[in-house]
Amino acid sequence: MSCSSNDSHLVQVLVEKERGEIMGMVIVESGWGSLVPTVVIANMSPFGAAARSGKLNIGDQIMSINGTSLVGLPLAQCQQIIKVSAWSSDS
Repeated sequence: MSCSSNDSHLVQVLVEKERGEIMGMVIVESGWGSLVPTVVIANMSPFGAAARSGKLNIGDQIMSINGTSLVGLPLAQCQQIIKVSAWSSDS
């Protein structure tokens, strides 16, 4: 997952999760004031893989998932990409 944090630098983050574990994050559209139209982490469950990783924060923009860009995509499509990538990473 590639993310841009509030201080505007791009980082690549690997979030590992167990089979059946929730990613545990709520995303919303970045909004009209954003330079890059993508999604932003609005909330995280303390019990999910995203929070446990310690690598993501509320307010981080998600730019891509496993090489698939989320820039300019509708929220529902971004949610689906995240769900599919979370399932496909289960072993």
